[in-house]
Amino acid sequence: MKLFEPLTINGMPLANRIVMPPMQLRLGLGNRRARAFYLERAAGGAGAIIMCATAVDLFSSDAAWGRPGGVAQFIVRMQALNNEIRAAGARAGIQLWHGNQWPAGNGGPVPGSVQVAPSATEGRRPLTIAEIEAIVDKFGQAAATARMAGFDFVEVHGAHGYLVCQFFSGADNRRRDRYGGNLDNRMRFGVKIVAAMRRATGNDFPIFYRLGAEEKRPGGITLPQSRPFAAALEAAGVDAFDVSIGMPGGRNPSPGRKAGMGTYVPLAEAIKQAVTVPVMAVGRINTASVAEAVLTEGRADLVGIGRQLIADPLWPQKVRDGREATIVACLSCNTCFNPLRSEKWRPGDPICKVNPRAGREVDLSDPVSADK
Repeated sequence: MKLFEPLTINGMPLANRIVMPPMQLRLGLGNRRARAFYLERAAGGAGAIIMCATAVDLFSSDAAWGRPGGVAQFIVRMQALNNEIRAAGARAGIQLWHGNQWPAGNGGPVPGSVQVAPSATEGRRPLTIAEIEAIVDKFGQAAATARMAGFDFVEVHGAHGYLVCQFFSGADNRRRDRYGGNLDNRMRFGVKIVAAMRRATGNDFPIFYRLGAEEKRPGGITLPQSRPFAAALEAAGVDAFDVSIGMPGGRNPSPGRKAGMGTYVPLAEAIKQAVTVPVMAVGRINTASVAEAVLTEGRADLVGIGRQLIADPLWPQKVRDGREATIVACLSCNTCFNPLRSEKWRPGDPICKVNPRAGREVDLSDPVSADK
C-alpha cells in the first residue's frame, strides 16, 4: 500500500504517510499523561506525530511559564519524550501558534494582556508594526528552541481563523500598510514568519505550514489566493503543507459524522498543484480505503489521521497487517474536544466514547495489545 511507503521531507525520513495532526486535548506537553498518550500512538505505527498548538512565548520566555528556568526545563523534558517517540518508530513535531493575545503568554489568559488582531474588531485592537515584527521574531525563536528540544520538525498554525490566518484573510485584514491591502501584503506576515524560522533553524530542519486554504464568507480566503500564497511560503522555506480551512464559518475543522469522508481533501489537491513539496490532506480520513485512494490518486502525499488515532492508536498496525475488522472506529462525535468545551472537565476524565484509555493511558494498567 502507498500508505506505508516511506517519505523523506528535508532529510527527515518518515516510515509511512500517516501523520497524527495537532489536536488540543489539554494533555499538556512532556508530563506523564502526555508522554503515555503520544507514545501509545507512536508505538501504534504513526509515521509522525504533531503535538498540540503551543503559544510561541512558551519557547522564549520564562515569564510565560510563570517560573524561572521554565524554557530550559521544557527543553530537557521534551528531549526525553522526543527521543522515546523516535525509538518507537515515529517522528515528533510541534505546532507553533499565536492566539490573538499580546503578549501571547502560555496560550491562556494573561493578566493585563489585550486582545489583538490585524485590524480593529470588537474587543481587539490592531497590532502595531513593531508588535508584528516582534511576533515574527518569536516564531523564529520558537522554532530554534523546538529544535533544541529534540523535535524533528515544527508546524506553523496558519489556519482556523487564528492570528496568522487572519493576516492572510481579506475578511479580517483591512490594514493600509505593508501588512495589509493587496494579496502580496496580506501574504507578508506568513512569509516573514517562515523566513524567520528558516534563518533560526538552518536549512536542514523541516518546517510544515497548516494552511487555511479557503473560507466561506464575504472577503474571505479563496483557493485562487491560497495557491500563490503556498508557492511564496515554499520559496520562503516551507517543506510540507497541512491543508485545512480558514475561519470555520459554519464548517468544522474536525468534521462531524454527517460530513463526507475526506471532506477537505479537495483543498489539499488544489494546493498540491501549486507547490513541489509534500502536501497533507485532512478532514475525516478514517478508513484505509479513503486514505489509500487519496494517495494513489495523487491528491496528496500524506494523510492526517487524528481522531481515528484517539479512538484506536493501533490503526496503522491493524491496517498494515490486514486486521481492519478489529479496528475501533471513530464516531466523529468530537467528544475528544470536551476538554476545551467544558469547564468541568479535568485531566483524567474520559475524552473518547469508544476508547476509555484515550488521555488516561497513564491511569489505566491494561496496555493496548497488538492482538486486540
